[in-house]
Amino acid sequence: MPQSWVAKAVLKSVASLPNYPNLNVLDLSCGEGEILASLHRDGCQCCGTHYCPNDYIVVNEQEVLQQIQIKKNVDLTKPLPFDDSSYDVVIMSEVIEHLPSHIPIVAEVARVLKPNGYFVFSTPNIHRLQSRWQFFLTGTHKLIRRRIGWDLNRNDIYAYHISPVDLPMFHTLLHQSNLHIRQMRYTRIKFQHAFWLLFYPLFWLIGCFHFRGTQKNSDSYREGEHDLRKWMLHPLTLINDQFLFIVQQGSK
Repeated sequence: MPQSWVAKAVLKSVASLPNYPNLNVLDLSCGEGEILASLHRDGCQCCGTHYCPNDYIVVNEQEVLQQIQIKKNVDLTKPLPFDDSSYDVVIMSEVIEHLPSHIPIVAEVARVLKPNGYFVFSTPNIHRLQSRWQFFLTGTHKLIRRRIGWDLNRNDIYAYHISPVDLPMFHTLLHQSNLHIRQMRYTRIKFQHAFWLLFYPLFWLIGCFHFRGTQKNSDSYREGEHDLRKWMLHPLTLINDQFLFIVQQGSK
C-alpha cells in the first residue's frame, strides 16, 4: 500500500493526463483502494486487483469501493485476466518491487493498454544519491524497508522489496514493449538529502562522460542510452524517495 504522499503524487499524475477524468483506469494490486476511490469520485471508470484476499483489509472508502470492481487472486507474475487494449491508464503504486521478475508484468501492462495509453507507476528509488553512497560504503542499497532475512518464511517473501527497480534494465523492458517514459514526477524529498543538489553539476559531468562510451555501438543502442541518460541524470533521480514515472504506449 503506498504511503499517503505517494498516493497523492500518483493521483496528481493521473489527473494531469489528457481527457481526465474520462478515463478507464486499472489499478494493479490496489491495496486499500484509496487511489481507486478518489479517481472514481472524480468520474473515472475504475477496476482494481488484489493478490491475496487477506493482504489488506479495506477499511476506508467502503461505500465508494462497493461500486468498483476489484478482482481477487490476480497473480501479477501471470497473464492478466483482462482483454487487449482495454484501459486508458494502468497504475502500479509501490508494487513492482514485490515481484520476482519485472519482465512478465511490463509486457502485460502494454497488452491491456489502449494505443497511446498511459502506465503510471511508483517504486522506491535505489538510484538516489543516499542509496548510491551507502552502496559504495557497504555494498548494500538504502531500502525504504528492511531487506529479506533468514527469519522470513518463503511464503512471506513477496511482502518485502525483493526486486528493487534497476532503472537501466527497466528502461529497456519498457522499450521492448513499446512503452516510453514521458515524465518523472515528484513524490517526497527529505530535507537532509536536498544538499546533494549542490553537487549536481559534478554528477552531471561524470554521467555524461560515462555515457560517451556508447558512441561505438549501434544506432538503436545509442538512442536508448541517450534517453536513459536523460532519466538517470534527472535531478529527481538523485534525491527523490520514489521513482514516479508517467509512461506512454506508442511510438517514441
